[in-house]
Amino acid sequence: MELRLFPLHTVLFPAMPIQLQVFEPRYRQLIAECLEHATPFGVALIREGVEVGGPAQPFDVGTSARITSVLPGSGERIHVRAVGVRRFRIVALHDDRPYPWADVEWVTDEGTADEALVAQARTELALLLRLRATANGEYERDAQLPAGAGAIADRIGALADAHADEAQRLLEAVDIGQRLELAVPLLRDAVERAYESAAEAALERWAAPGMAN
Repeated sequence: MELRLFPLHTVLFPAMPIQLQVFEPRYRQLIAECLEHATPFGVALIREGVEVGGPAQPFDVGTSARITSVLPGSGERIHVRAVGVRRFRIVALHDDRPYPWADVEWVTDEGTADEALVAQARTELALLLRLRATANGEYERDAQLPAGAGAIADRIGALADAHADEAQRLLEAVDIGQRLELAVPLLRDAVERAYESAAEAALERWAAPGMAN
């Protein structure tokens, strides 16, 4: 399958939203063609190179992105919102268009995950979402969590704010059990940071005028 590529210094996971400010003519053309043909584009982490103004060599595994909205911005900019859909692996990379594109194959999950680890990941993921809601002063609703182990690992990858190398390693893991095992330590680190943010936010709110007796 052919996929237009948008190399970034970001790892996109399935079901993860992404917002882009697009101003280079080559990527405006890419977005226009995706809209015209109702096709996704591919997001791949840059291995070597730059996002803007030059060539970039992407990692082989990325995620396709479905455009959800395009809005005009200032000057030649457009604001693009998209959501990750499916992993792909680059089979052949091409540079004969203004933007990079590739022949790709879809990546299919394999294996299973330990049920106890799945349950643990679901519990800690729900905790992370509650802590972040507290830190942001939002109502703590019951989190809507994905059902499958692979989707849980993907949600963790999207939320954990991991280093790009760690996130890419997680994205590339085909075996569901291995992916979840890679994701859980990232989740624990994210929960620890979220506890700190929630505590700081609570102190700030109690210290605000009108909160003390």
